[in-house]
Amino acid sequence: MSVEKHDIAEYELHMSVLKTYYDEHFRKLIPDSQKMYTVLGLYLLYLLAYNKIAEYHTEIELIPVHEQHNNVFIKVPVSLEQHFVEGSYAKILGQKRQAVPHEAYQFFVDKFLDAIRYEIARSAEKAYQSLRIADTFKLFMIQSEAELRTFISSNDGKEGVNWRIEGDRLHFVKQHADQKEIPSAKMIGD
Repeated sequence: MSVEKHDIAEYELHMSVLKTYYDEHFRKLIPDSQKMYTVLGLYLLYLLAYNKIAEYHTEIELIPVHEQHNNVFIKVPVSLEQHFVEGSYAKILGQKRQAVPHEAYQFFVDKFLDAIRYEIARSAEKAYQSLRIADTFKLFMIQSEAELRTFISSNDGKEGVNWRIEGDRLHFVKQHADQKEIPSAKMIGD
């Protein structure tokens, strides 16, 4: 329910309580829930989407290897993380909608895709002064001009770089911060 409302704080609170029931000591007392791996897979996606990689690896270690490779709910975050580590962003971003085993997964998959695009954007700003608009569609794996404009407006001004469209090019204009003079002669002399 928290995911449907996009209420991450509430989701985190519910997961902190729910994870208690999935602890190996507690699982000896009661049988596993039928939705346990659905919930754990969703939690793994949350960790990936919000760049909580250390926590992701801690949680994945608690899941049996057999389940990591065969459980449909766990395979989604495992494969996304594997592609991410390999740098195979095209495998992640190239699919319009990821094949997800539960509708709630799509929210975190979309967040993960946004995080990858954000990292690509930071790299593009450093590597290029400008790009052809046609190339930006490919680079960010965006399908429509409206989606591209939304992406541009969401990145404009971040990390001290303004994004500006002029003609058929997207320009990355670095903002110049006021540089303060360091009184080196005074520092050396004192």
